Amino acid sequence: MDQRQLGPRRWREQRWITDSVLRTDGLEWDQPRVAYTLRPMGVDAVPDFRVAQSRIHKFADMVPVFTELAQRRERLAEAATNPVAAREHWFHAALLYVTAEWPIWQDCPQLVALDDRKNACYQAYAELADHHVERVDIPFEGGAVPAWFHLPRGYTSGPLPTVISCGGMDAPKELNVNLYGDKFLERGFAVLAFDGPGQGEAPVRGVKFTPTAWIEAGEKIVDWCRSRPEVDSERIVGFGLSFGSYWMSQIAATQPALRGSAVGLVCHEPGCHMIFEMASPSFKARYMWMSGLEHDEAAFDAMAEQIDLRPLIGQMSAPWLVVAGDEDELSPMEHSYDLARRCPSPAPMLVYQQGRHALSLPTPSVALGPNWLTYAADWLLERTEGKPAEDLVDYVLPSGQIERRSHPKEAAAA
Repeated sequence: MDQRQLGPRRWREQRWITDSVLRTDGLEWDQPRVAYTLRPMGVDAVPDFRVAQSRIHKFADMVPVFTELAQRRERLAEAATNPVAAREHWFHAALLYVTAEWPIWQDCPQLVALDDRKNACYQAYAELADHHVERVDIPFEGGAVPAWFHLPRGYTSGPLPTVISCGGMDAPKELNVNLYGDKFLERGFAVLAFDGPGQGEAPVRGVKFTPTAWIEAGEKIVDWCRSRPEVDSERIVGFGLSFGSYWMSQIAATQPALRGSAVGLVCHEPGCHMIFEMASPSFKARYMWMSGLEHDEAAFDAMAEQIDLRPLIGQMSAPWLVVAGDEDELSPMEHSYDLARRCPSPAPMLVYQQGRHALSLPTPSVALGPNWLTYAADWLLERTEGKPAEDLVDYVLPSGQIERRSHPKEAAAA
């Protein structure tokens, strides 16, 4: 089926608007994809994205341009005589293929071929990486949850604190661990970076999203971790960003073995009206394919009404950190405050004044305040060390200073 006939009505009938906005706002018309892809890649990848920005003038340009850039990095990796240089090129090639895959929202040979190249490049990187990187496929409903298992540099033996980590609907597992200087690996964590149902590679291989699929997948993921000698089964924590803030919360609420979870760049609105009906139609178009409903908007709308953490949040037994901007344009902050109020376990919050969904620069509170990834990594490390968490709101002002505010539970009690 022609991709132009798939997805929500707004996407099919108003493509000219997307193309017009893309020409004026560039690649980041709907989200800061350059910023979040560069974070794991580093500054060496800036030229790739600058070339992409100069060549992409409409939505249809994205796949061929990023494919060409990925292929160029492959050629450089193959020609490299220094293994460190080859490692870096393979990593960059894999993440450029990730970006080339993103605009394809239908099951087709082209998507499978791009994903195969992405996997091959990342495996080539893994073989040259400065730490242990292992491909993992966790059996799930006749398919698998695909993952990469990372161990910190210099690891020799013994159980480690471990973070199970997922990105959002547009950020697959390859973006979860930095090429160098990763916040979790540098703190001694093992990291299982995975694509859950509907996310990243999983739907390419037939594992689609349903409202309960992540709960079921979470059990398989935790069981896998417990089976590995490198993982300290008493010190497993969760980390999820963007729509991963919803999915990881589902896992955390139903897996009491987790010592804590940190979620950020929130998607907490019940029914997801803001992201699916008011934001760029690209979000809904992709999520419809993730759910296997790219041909049926009415069925997707009915399913989306079931995306709601309120029935689960009461089961949360471990501390749950929420990191967000108070002007999130994809999920109104009131819903995160409400969930923190309902959460029976400690639910601290780090909130940036005027922060948008991605907590991207140049918002003053984000630029001058605490690095939110550092804050979350330190907080999770404390959970694995047995330190107690407490209900609080650290509110970051435009000056970068933190103002301690009352927690939603306190307001409810008053």
